[in-house]
Amino acid sequence: MGAQHRFSRFLRFAMYGLFAVVAVAAVLLQFGVALPPGLVEALGLAGSVAIGGAYLDLPAENAGLKEWYDGQKVENLAYDENPLLAMVPKKPNATGKYVPIPCIYEVSQGRSAQFSSAQGNQTPMQLAEFLLTLRPDYSIATIGHQAALAAADEKGSFLDFAKEFIDIAVQSAALSAATCQYRAGTGSRGQISSITAGVITLTNPADVSQFGINQTLQASSTDGGAPRAALGYVVQRNVMAGTITVSNVSLGGVAGSPTAWATNDFLLVQGDSNSVMSGLAAWLPSVAPSTSDNFYNVNRSPDSRLYGLYYNGASQPIEEALIDDSMLVAREKGKPRHFFTNYGSLAALLKAMGSRREFVDWEKDAEVGFRGVKVQGPSGVIECYADRNCQPQTGFLLQLPTWCLYSLNPVPHIFNWGDGLEVLRLANGDAYEARSGYYANMGCRAPGWNSQLALQV
Repeated sequence: MGAQHRFSRFLRFAMYGLFAVVAVAAVLLQFGVALPPGLVEALGLAGSVAIGGAYLDLPAENAGLKEWYDGQKVENLAYDENPLLAMVPKKPNATGKYVPIPCIYEVSQGRSAQFSSAQGNQTPMQLAEFLLTLRPDYSIATIGHQAALAAADEKGSFLDFAKEFIDIAVQSAALSAATCQYRAGTGSRGQISSITAGVITLTNPADVSQFGINQTLQASSTDGGAPRAALGYVVQRNVMAGTITVSNVSLGGVAGSPTAWATNDFLLVQGDSNSVMSGLAAWLPSVAPSTSDNFYNVNRSPDSRLYGLYYNGASQPIEEALIDDSMLVAREKGKPRHFFTNYGSLAALLKAMGSRREFVDWEKDAEVGFRGVKVQGPSGVIECYADRNCQPQTGFLLQLPTWCLYSLNPVPHIFNWGDGLEVLRLANGDAYEARSGYYANMGCRAPGWNSQLALQV
């Protein structure tokens, strides 16, 4: 035992000594001191590139970025200006082939004032189980090696440079998630009212917020239909006119209408067709499902408690429509406390309420917050929030605890593959690549306690 103890002490002292040598050598290298040939390789310091007096290598970049992009940082980037994405309950560990979401929508019917009738007519409770699958979404940031070197003329400047690129990629993924949360899962972001020489006037002008320069778009004749072959590349957008302009040639190309794109076509980002998460409009459709419905393994047509309510308040003032809709949900035993709509509709609500406005603030960790307005509904106070991602002239009245954003890791997050690396060397290019995105989907365990609302404005 004595010999083993002495050997163990020797190993510990040897390790401490090696660590000290490595640390001293790293400091000497940082200040430009030349070390004996072979020593750098032997100490595992090879591969570092001297830039401006500091040593920058891929592990160092990843360490710095990992420290910067902790969960709170990515969360702040994602939730900014996306209230539904921020507020919806989340389950970021939804492992398995699918997520089972059971929904009891009817009690047993073995009841009567006459015992024999109660016994003879009894039926079991009605249970549906949605088998929810997660949908992927990717956002890539690529940093050219030469640009990285040019940006690294002083300590920390490369991290600042890299963060700009990665921030934008994270925000792009977050915007996609926030948009998809409101829509039907088809990928459609807007509809063509007219198209002339590449200039597209959108049916709903507010949908222009869902399009950006250099997007590659597809068009389909129906919402969820097969996309047409021709692509369109966004080269211009005009918020006030409610238009986007596309090239039929290439990114940054001259304006032109892609072949066969026509009035009433639906627009989507290439690759999104029927591949994005199923949002509120999928769970709470404006048209009752048909008898052949198959929504995540459930035929919802027998009962609106499986597909929620739809109230057409387009002919009413917005406050009246909201109260009437909440009455219908309350009658179905729902307790909706949140209403999400677009900025135009919330502005109309604020004008209608006048001096009766009472505001409410929602805040998360003192970092992200949203201001809404309270409306008294039949079953309680409803907090109303504007969300830039919500469709025009549409609102969603929600019992928020019945919803969940299921995912593998947070939505969005920066990908790594178990090796700790968040920045990768491209195998086929002189560049680094960071990948962000998510694997997620929206689920609801009680659709009948929620509603989609058509609005006048």
